[in-house]
Amino acid sequence: MDYPNDFNTPAFPAGPRIAISRFMAIASCALFVVIIGLCLLLVWATRSQRIDPFIVTVDELTGNWTVVGHSHDNGPVEFPVLWSLQQSVVGNFTANWFTLSAAADENDARWQTCNRATDCSVESTLKFGDRTCALYCNTGEDLFSDFIYNVVPKYQQRVSNGEFWIVDKTQIQIETAGDVTDNGGTWRVYVTINSNLSGDIDVIAFAKVARNMDLYPQTMGYYVADFNAYKLN
Repeated sequence: MDYPNDFNTPAFPAGPRIAISRFMAIASCALFVVIIGLCLLLVWATRSQRIDPFIVTVDELTGNWTVVGHSHDNGPVEFPVLWSLQQSVVGNFTANWFTLSAAADENDARWQTCNRATDCSVESTLKFGDRTCALYCNTGEDLFSDFIYNVVPKYQQRVSNGEFWIVDKTQIQIETAGDVTDNGGTWRVYVTINSNLSGDIDVIAFAKVARNMDLYPQTMGYYVADFNAYKLN
């Protein structure tokens, strides 16, 4: 006979309760084993994960995405955070500095003096392709003032003559020209400017990057404090 299942008699009134208790005990043990198995599986899955970061650049004219750094079987491609942030600031600054649009309103938007607290804050959002305040929000006050008074008049003369410049950001070469620290560094930039009247203009420039978290939150505090460019051809 199967105890306690077959002992549901007046002589053994506790038989059904014992049978239920045994079933619950067996079910609890089985559930406990399943939980342990799932925990082990979760630990294994976590340790088996492989982080494979990559860097993507977006063309501001076409919106196309391009992978510029990715890890492969030969090991991860290392992009130091400080270098990546400062190179990004220098690259965007250089492109904005040397871009001349055939549309005067686009130039005015790119070159305009803005309110640093509102137009350059992390909450400031612009539609895709809008370059309003693009130069001001990445530039130190002295350098921007020099640009407005000494560079913009020459640019305006070129635009009035029907000239426009295009910079291919994917072809900008940026390398260190000194120490790079948390507070900035000096960078050497090679850039080719495509002019509709003068052809390709090769330029070498030196950019000094500084940092001020309060005034330049969009770029983690980095901005170009000094910039000197020289024509190579």
